[in-house]
Amino acid sequence: MKAEDQEFLHGMVTQLNESIIKLVDEERSVANKIGAARVEELREFWKQELSEEDEKFFKLTLDYWDKMLIRIWARSKRLHHTRAEVGQTFMKLKSN
Repeated sequence: MKAEDQEFLHGMVTQLNESIIKLVDEERSVANKIGAARVEELREFWKQELSEEDEKFFKLTLDYWDKMLIRIWARSKRLHHTRAEVGQTFMKLKSN
């Protein structure tokens, strides 16, 4: 692996980690605004644990902060996935 490639990947991991840390703070802030009970309801929705009928009704109850928390979870999931892919790339290239 070229030095500049390694440097790019290291920079990418650093940026991903910083973004993940910011999202954790945002998640905490939003969760505090909406309360633990609502966060738990949103987790059930996020994990698709609701029946189809309950999910339809639940979607009608979503407000700005609920949607914000769901967006944070979606972004966090993408960032963690990308960071894992970068780690796998490092492992593959170092084993060659």
